[in-house]
Formats: sequence, structure tokens, C-alpha cells
Amino acid sequence: MAESTKPTSAGAAAPAPDSIDKILGAMTSARSSGPAVKDRKPVTYEEFQAVLDSTPLFMKETPVGMEDDYVLEALKTLVFDGDGDEVALNFKNHGNELYSQKSYKDAVAAYTQGLDAHPSDPKLRATLLNNRAACNVALRNYGQVLKDTSAIIALAATRGEPAPPKALYRAAQALVALDKWDEAEDVIQRGRQLPGEEGNKAWGEVAALCEGSKRRVLGNAERERRAPLKKAALARAVVARGLVVVNTASPPDNPHPLDFDPAAVPDIPVYPPSKAEGWVPAPASTPLVFPVFLLYPQHNMSDLITHFHEDTSFEDQLGAIFPATAGASSPPWSEWDQKHEYYVDNLAVYVETAQKRLLKVGKEITLREVLAKAQLPPKDGKPRDGVVLRDGLLSFVVLVKGTEERQWIDNFKKARDGK
Repeated sequence: MAESTKPTSAGAAAPAPDSIDKILGAMTSARSSGPAVKDRKPVTYEEFQAVLDSTPLFMKETPVGMEDDYVLEALKTLVFDGDGDEVALNFKNHGNELYSQKSYKDAVAAYTQGLDAHPSDPKLRATLLNNRAACNVALRNYGQVLKDTSAIIALAATRGEPAPPKALYRAAQALVALDKWDEAEDVIQRGRQLPGEEGNKAWGEVAALCEGSKRRVLGNAERERRAPLKKAALARAVVARGLVVVNTASPPDNPHPLDFDPAAVPDIPVYPPSKAEGWVPAPASTPLVFPVFLLYPQHNMSDLITHFHEDTSFEDQLGAIFPATAGASSPPWSEWDQKHEYYVDNLAVYVETAQKRLLKVGKEITLREVLAKAQLPPKDGKPRDGVVLRDGLLSFVVLVKGTEERQWIDNFKKARDGK
């Protein structure tokens, strides 16, 4: 952008004397004989703009009652009179000042007024368009940016000149923001090929923005495409394992939902599309990883195993929580197990099915095998039965072997059978 020139400011106009010398003398006298300066108070942007609008050089229209003030009219000619190029240049300089103050909307208005003056100088027209495009980039008016930069490129073409680098750069910015990546890449390539632009780092920066935008948008779109397909694949895998799905109105927080074992699923990136298109949903036989509640009803306690791989056994999982034998000390004993009864060899595991069957689980077999053994097909008008997947979670009961185990089983059966 061209270097901005600060607009000239004018003081308050005095009553109209007979000559310019008298005008200046009257204005000087008015300043020197005025009242003492009071403490200044902060002003808002709106108040500042009102002051500008009441200052002759910045007035957009003549105030009511001052239509015949020839001093005011003489000052206004500094902006509005002269040929189109002079008027346009004044507005360009004023727009540059506003741009430097980040008053982008007002700067757009100033550059537009300059263009409305129909300057004959093509370079001046191109500068006004380019500067307005820079403001609209800041305002995110990307459609207008493309209109202005296209006009600049067309102006250059009519003179047999190459497209200005700034116009191409701002067009590339707008195209990236509008997710028009192919067009943006074409513009970036053309800009890099311009004389003197080969080593300009700005082209590399906007190219990186373009690639990042494409990766983000297309990657998110691919994730959205995959999500329902993966959900359906998980549903098929759950059915294949004979689970009975129950979803309640108020499910618990579950930061680790049921999923396929990531090590068993090909790692297909979501970007670029040429690689992403190779992704397909996992088959139902793919190993699953479940969140599993272990309930200890004798103590009203529980543990949540967030990643229970179905091809591991309960013995494996319990061994990470409790000591293996009565004499072991690792892992440490649970604080609530004051009698030190909860060690792997002394524990029994049970699961309740959807039809209220209570099954004892072999600790040495895998979770996949447990689920397979628990399922029953529909029979005699009864629906199929299996382990319940409630709100995406499996639940198993862990008891200390012996008397307490038998008491809990008896109480369960009485509650189930209504006795």
C-alpha cells in the first residue's frame, strides 16, 4: 500500500472577513483570546467522529444554516473541488489515515468516494481498489475483496501489464477464507511467477494457510462421513456377540465408550482425500474394547475398567487390581478390604443376563468367551438372552468365595423370584 499522507486539519471558521489575510488574522485572534483550557476528558470514538464531521475538511454535507458560509465552502473545495484525480487522491490519503487507525469501515467509505470521483489515472484507481480490498480482508468481506482484486487485474490486463502482486495476494487470502482452495493455489502459483516475487515469503505463508484450511475442512468432513458408518459397524459387532443393549434416559458419564481395538484397525488418515477414500468400517469380528464395571456388593464398592479388551481374561484384569494370593503384597490391598479377603484366588465373578439368569464366570476365560457362553436364542416365545450392555457399559459382580458368596446368591434369587 502506498505511504499515507496525513490529511490537513483546519480550525474553527470565524465570521467571513474581506480577505484571506483577514480570515487568518481573525482565526488567530479567536484562538489567542479564547478562555483558559480546562482539563480534558476522554472522548469516545463516536464523539471523535462527530468532531470530524463538524470540521470543514471532513464534513460529508453542509450543516443546516451554513449554506452561504463562503469560508466553509472554500475549505470544502480542498477535498471536493478539482478534477477527479485530485478529489480521488484526497480521499485516498484520508482512507490511508483511517486504515492506519484500524477504522476499516470508514476507510472503505473513503476509498469508495475516491473511486466515485472517477479518477483518470489508472494507477490511482488500482491503488484505491487495492486499499479497499485490504480493508475488506480485515472486515472479512471476502466477496468484495474478490470483486476489487478482479477489477485491478482487469485494469492491468487492459494496459498489457502483469497482475499486481498485492492484488493477487489479497485474492488468494479471500479464496482461502472461502474454501476455494484450487483457485487459491492457482493464484498463489501465478503470484510466485511474477518478476521479483520468487523469494517472497508471503506466498509461502498464504500457501501454508491454504493447505491448513484444506486439511482442516476436508478432514472434518471425512470424520463426519465415517462417524455413522463406524457407529453402525459397532452395533453389528455388539449384536454378533449376543449382547442385549439397554439405553436409559440418564446414562452415566462415559469418557471411554465401547470401541474397536485401535491396534486391529488399519490407520487410514482423514486427509488427503486420495488416502482417506481407502477407509472402510471394521468387520464385526474385529476385537472390541469395553468399559466394564466390577461391583463389590458386600462392601458397596466398585471399580471401572476403562479398557477391558475382550480377548483378555478376568484373571488378567483382577490381577491388576488385587493381590494374586493371600501372601502377596502387590498390588496393594484396597483400603476398604480390612480383612484382606480380596485376592484373585479367593474371588468369584458373576454376571446377570437380560432374562435374570445368574451365571458364574470362569476367571481364566476371556471376556469374548464369557459373552458367547451367556447368549441364548429366542425360545418358547421368550426373546433372546445375553449379557446386558447398559448405556455402553458391562457390569460384573465380584464376591469373596464361601459363606458370603452363597448368601448373596440366595438373596439375588429371592429378589428375582419374588420370594
